[in-house]
Amino acid sequence: MPRRSKGPRLELQVGAGRTPKWIIRDGAKNISTRCDERDREQAEAKLAEYIIAKHDPAKAIRSGSPNEVKIADILAVEMNRIAAKPHLDDHRKKELIAVCQNMGNWFGHRVVGDLNGELQERYAAERTRHVIKMVDGVRTNVDTGEHAPVAAYRDLKFLAAAINRYFKHKVGGVVTQFSPVLPEAPESRIRWLTRSEAAKLLWAAWRARKETKLPGSKGRHTSRHIARYILVALYTGSRNGDICGAATIPTIGRGYVDLERGTFRRKPDDKKETSKRQPTVPIPPRLLAHMRRWHRLGISQRAVIEFNGKPVRSVREGWSTVVELAGLATENKQEKVIRHTMRHTAITWYLDQGVDIEKVSLYCGVSVATIRKTYRHVMPGTFDALLKAAHQIGR
Repeated sequence: MPRRSKGPRLELQVGAGRTPKWIIRDGAKNISTRCDERDREQAEAKLAEYIIAKHDPAKAIRSGSPNEVKIADILAVEMNRIAAKPHLDDHRKKELIAVCQNMGNWFGHRVVGDLNGELQERYAAERTRHVIKMVDGVRTNVDTGEHAPVAAYRDLKFLAAAINRYFKHKVGGVVTQFSPVLPEAPESRIRWLTRSEAAKLLWAAWRARKETKLPGSKGRHTSRHIARYILVALYTGSRNGDICGAATIPTIGRGYVDLERGTFRRKPDDKKETSKRQPTVPIPPRLLAHMRRWHRLGISQRAVIEFNGKPVRSVREGWSTVVELAGLATENKQEKVIRHTMRHTAITWYLDQGVDIEKVSLYCGVSVATIRKTYRHVMPGTFDALLKAAHQIGR
């Protein structure tokens, strides 16, 4: 029985005496991209163009047969949508496009109608298994340590969202809605910092320097933009994208801080409302004083978080170094200090100070239901009535 095609994909073609080039492999056909091995991003764009040109993704919709649409077609459309999003930093775009390509290669020729529970469970099992390999005799995860099951969970949720976006209009008078068969949901991280831990992290970011061989030189500071990021996160409880996306003047595709009025508009004016709340809020006076000083000194000219005069889209690159310098590095998944830990910390601190749960919800952009589920144990008075009743038991 002939082997089924894996669908269009990128391969590196290596020839004697030639520079390795990316080609598109589609069955027995090889299509040149004219991109050498260093230009993977452009080759990926060529692959997306090829897939869209080869198939007509709207054909199945017009014929009223959404189950016959190829998964690769849907993911190709999704890649174009991701590439065109102005709110995503380049690193995140590459990550999401890689997810699309990996899933497109795995599902290959399959169509939406093939996506039954068994197929999705196979994908989850193989996604987990394939990111594990042996390195010098040690079983090592090549993706993100022990997070392989989390990757499968997120992939399938991502695929479901892509399919539902694709079929967002009615097909044959019926609204199509695809629900994924998900593996066990990853355990939520509830790590937050004590005030002493937060101080250590802040000082580590402020003092970090790059080593230099010049006599008498201590080296230049490398992480002070991360220190500013930490301050904004601890005061406002904002997400990473909202902090790094904040400009100092109204800017297309970015949120901004109004230093005169003292407000933080998290959501860009041209961005549609999503389930991730981005409310406009007043900036705490102490943080506002810092922000005005940064702007006055030229530290934050166009964006709140800048490095060497340029806006920073993500502090991912230097984060682990700062955590290590602060003495907070650990291999325990639940105890790891990630960027989102700052948001957990801010919400926890506000609740611990007795701020009303509704106000914390409105200010930090998190639902009341999530606060009750995740942070109930740090809300003062939560169990007062129960403890009072317990005192009477047995009398």
